[in-house]
This record gives sequence, structure tokens and C-alpha cells, in this order.
Amino acid sequence: MSRKLYRYISMEDFVNLAVNNKDRFSSPTVWDDRYEGYLFSRMEKNDELKIIIGKLYDYLSPENPYAVINNYFRMWHSKWYTYVQCWSKNADTDAMWRCYSYENRAIRIKTSESKLLKHAKQTFLEKDGFEVYLNKIKYDLKKKDTVDQLIKQMGYTKRINETYFHKRPVFKHEGEYRLIIADNRTFSVEYLSAIMAKDQVKNNIKDEMPPEEIVKCLTESIIDKRREWNKPENDIIIEDAGNISEYIESVMVHPLAQDWYVEIIKDICAAKKIKFEGKSKIYMIK
Repeated sequence: MSRKLYRYISMEDFVNLAVNNKDRFSSPTVWDDRYEGYLFSRMEKNDELKIIIGKLYDYLSPENPYAVINNYFRMWHSKWYTYVQCWSKNADTDAMWRCYSYENRAIRIKTSESKLLKHAKQTFLEKDGFEVYLNKIKYDLKKKDTVDQLIKQMGYTKRINETYFHKRPVFKHEGEYRLIIADNRTFSVEYLSAIMAKDQVKNNIKDEMPPEEIVKCLTESIIDKRREWNKPENDIIIEDAGNISEYIESVMVHPLAQDWYVEIIKDICAAKKIKFEGKSKIYMIK
């Protein structure tokens, strides 16, 4: 049986989704938590980049510097062209309503793993250059040796965006699942950068060169050939969210929402033929 998933959103996001048929995904590059996508967040600083290249060479591509370059540019593209939507396995908890209160106007959308994944794949087509992933978060990040840990995990799963499925244990109460969209439509830029970097490395790496010198050479070539992308300023708005009734099973509002607000959300659900569960009863005295 497919697991039920829940998304806690603001009234603005709900109206945009239910009335305007527009959905929102976030770029992890704009998130405040510096441990989010930790591996990718370290890629812009040259001193830390050398450490990452060294770990890629040690763990993923030993004795194959060209594979290191391929992996790096796949990661560089993923850093800028990955979009995320956060869901939870928690149906109705105090922690979730408090964390995502939106001044007591939060709205909870209910779906299932299978419906959400199917809808996402219908919206972001593989033939158009998209990849879609839906996985639960592992709360296993350690402050020490985080880069080692994430690169090894990337090697196990063969997913270049594996870093987005790991968080620190302090967030375990969220029970989070992430829907990730990988936009590969402009990957040709990184592909060409990788070719140029490999040509440069081919001329600079000599036989019997020690590993630390190879890593230095790889780092210099990558810095020289990579393209600097502009950091997104806002979340990504999907202009056509498709038929949302195909995956939204029901809607619930914050347990402390005022009655007039509850009625507004109820009317919107009725107009869109979405089941309305009313106000959460988590604080109701029986």
C-alpha cells in the first residue's frame, strides 16, 4: 500500500495551486540552512573544492581523473538546476502545525507516494529533459566528515543529487520526504565544459604523478573551465500544475484557524471538487 504524504503550505501557496493552477518548487541554493545540500554548497570555494575533488578521486573514481571531471560537472549542474518540494509522513502533529503555522493559516494537503510521483512525472516529462525522484530523508548527517559521508553515499546510490536526501538528526521530527526535479535541459553547457577540462588535464597529467598532484591539476582545470551560474533569487513557479485533483486526496486547515478562514478554504475545495476535512482537531478537548 502506498504511503500517505502531507504538505503543509501557506494560504497564498494553496490559492495559487487550487485557483491559479500554479505550483511552487524551491531551489536549495536559496535555503538558509547551510547543511542543506551540504556537498554542493562547498563547491564554490576553491580551497574546499580541492577537498571535494580529492574525495571524488579517492572514493568514486580511483585512478580515473576523467571520471572525476564528469562527476564534478554533473554535480555542478545539479547544484543550480535541482528543484525541491518538501512533504512529510506526519499526518497531524503539534510539531508540524507549529513549525509551519503561517499565523494559524497553514493548510495541509494529503496525497500518496504513488499519486504524487505519477503526477510529477506527467508534469515533468523525461523526454523533455527532466528526472523525477521521491525519497524519504535520512537523518544521518554528522557535522564531522560530512563531505566524506555524502560522497560515499552518492557512490552507493549512483544518484548525483543524493546530498538532498540527507539531513541532521535534529530535524528528524519532520518525517520528511522530498520530491526532487532534476532539470537537465541545459546540461550541454556542463558537458562541453567537461570535455575542455579533460583535454586540459590530458596535457598536464604525467605518468607516475602522485595523487595529490593529480588532484591539484584536476581542481585547476575544473575552476578554469566551469561556468558560473547566477544564484536564483526566488522559488520556481510551475505555471501549469496539471490536474491537481488527480493527486490531492484531501485538504485540512490549521487547528487554530478562525471560522471565517475555514469557510473560505472549504468553498475553494468545493469548487475544485477536493475533499475538505475541515479544521484539525488535534487541540480539541473530547
